[in-house]
Amino acid sequence: MSEPIRLQRIRFICVAAGAATVALLASACGGSTGATVSSVASESPSQVLAAAVSATKAATSYEVSASGTFSTGITSFDLKVVGADISGSYVLNGATVDLVDSAGTIYIKAPASFYTTEGASAVEAALLAVGWVEIPSSSSYAADFSSLSNFTDVASQLEAAGTVTSGGTGSVDGQAVDILKNTSGSTLDVASSGTAYPVQVTETAGTEAGTYKFSDWDGVPTFTAPPSALQLPS
Repeated sequence: MSEPIRLQRIRFICVAAGAATVALLASACGGSTGATVSSVASESPSQVLAAAVSATKAATSYEVSASGTFSTGITSFDLKVVGADISGSYVLNGATVDLVDSAGTIYIKAPASFYTTEGASAVEAALLAVGWVEIPSSSSYAADFSSLSNFTDVASQLEAAGTVTSGGTGSVDGQAVDILKNTSGSTLDVASSGTAYPVQVTETAGTEAGTYKFSDWDGVPTFTAPPSALQLPS
């Protein structure tokens, strides 16, 4: 190319979905710590939450997926978390964007339509859509992904919440759960047998209404950064 790619209007938005998930976790639950990690069916709501916090702190990996009507234009996402690294995809304004956050560096792969919607020219979009694009931590675009770190520290978000009450029991994808709720109608479903992992968060109102599911705790394999990525200018 004769000149650098100009992307001054592009925002690679995944931040709001992450922030929404964290906000829902915080609004749906609250309590103390110190409860046992497993067999929470007979525990109080605060003990159930405490067990979920303990289980989440001990986990090394998990998967989180969501669908809803998010204010950013994101309609769904599916992310796998291993330690501080994240891999997965999200759908923004109809375009599916693949994402990897490895050792603090962001990589995305998206169709040309995504880039043109976000402000790139047709030529720039065609170049970017060929493969993975690296967004180094030194780039100003990296700030658009700063809230991804919320996904890697779910336990802290649970600990920072307020009062929780019981919403009874139920089942999510065949998993028996204890349901915790708050006055706004948000709910957190915690596995009631085995390890007390968070299973599902549901928000029924507002601009971030949707269902957020957690799965594959301690079962996600490690992954590496994509090779030969095109690096954005800083």
